Amino acid sequence: MKIFIVGGGFAGIKAAKQLSKKLPKENEIYLIDKNEYTTMLPNLPEITSGRLKEKDVTEKISKLLPGRVTFLKEEITSINLDEKAITTSKNNYKYDYLVMAAGSTTNLYGFNQHLENVNLLDSLEAANSVRERFEGYIRKAENPTLVVSGAGFTGIELACNLYDYAKKQGKKLNVVFVELAKKVLPMLSEKSSSHVMSKLKKLDFKIYTENQIVKFDGENITLKNGEFIKDAFFCWCSGVKSSLKPIGNYECLPDGRIIVDENLSIPSYKEVYAAGDAAAIKGKDGKFLRRAVTFAEMSGKHAGKNIAAVINNEPQHKFNPIDLGWIIPIYISSIGEAMGVEVRGRKGIFMHYILCGIKNYSFKNFGRELIAAFKYPFAKA
Repeated sequence: MKIFIVGGGFAGIKAAKQLSKKLPKENEIYLIDKNEYTTMLPNLPEITSGRLKEKDVTEKISKLLPGRVTFLKEEITSINLDEKAITTSKNNYKYDYLVMAAGSTTNLYGFNQHLENVNLLDSLEAANSVRERFEGYIRKAENPTLVVSGAGFTGIELACNLYDYAKKQGKKLNVVFVELAKKVLPMLSEKSSSHVMSKLKKLDFKIYTENQIVKFDGENITLKNGEFIKDAFFCWCSGVKSSLKPIGNYECLPDGRIIVDENLSIPSYKEVYAAGDAAAIKGKDGKFLRRAVTFAEMSGKHAGKNIAAVINNEPQHKFNPIDLGWIIPIYISSIGEAMGVEVRGRKGIFMHYILCGIKNYSFKNFGRELIAAFKYPFAKA
């Protein structure tokens, strides 16, 4: 049997390890990714501010894979589920089983105005670009203004990191969030949402809800409410979509996530499994899980186990995800939930770096996160 894994992120690597562990040697396991390294994506905001460096959040994929797994550094151009075929920039492959774990990318929702000056945060390259551009911008701007489209987790963390960097350069950064929804972080309780809003307002961040950017000329921004913002540093954090859309007949969510069954396989293609940000997985409450590192690792591991079970003529097991929680660092404070317990303040920042360190691929990287965990919770406002 030939098993292919698409994507070398959290889900893909976990799937590869399980397949290597549980399958007989005659089975061939391949992992395809266009990059030779994998990235601790939750730390991308810290890359933009310089709190962490590129070497602190990356590791070579080949170092993380078991020896029997073949790593193919190739860019996928198409996947045809009906033909069980993968086409890359270099080769054509046929699979018996497939794990879709390609992750997600920015969703611009059709926005196409001067994209060369729109800053994204969906990859290491994008984070490095934001940092380099912002360093130049903050040096020259007389009245530096950051405009963030989207006031979700990513947008808030990015804004707080750039605000921190600007302050260290002796500049007061004006921050404007433009959110299409009626409420910022609607998935939070009223209490948690109010806490976030109070922290952002304390930093003098402006938050426009039920609003959007209608014009961007490369420097200046016009909002739906008529406000004109001059010489803005523009970041787009308004949502993500699946990185790859395979050819086939299957159901997916509007953001491209493939709807899977309780075993994580696609109902119309039982030999194809999806995990991580590529998969639309229902939790115990019947709602689709949010994108998160924990769910990516759990689902990747489970997909690998179930494929091995099928090949070994053993029963598959239903996926039962456990929500370990989430934390949003907000400058020198935070809001979050860990195993059902509310987390706030500076201790949340400490927990953020510790938890990221645990997931961050190597002991070296954990050490960098540990240093940050003891440094930034005690930073002065």
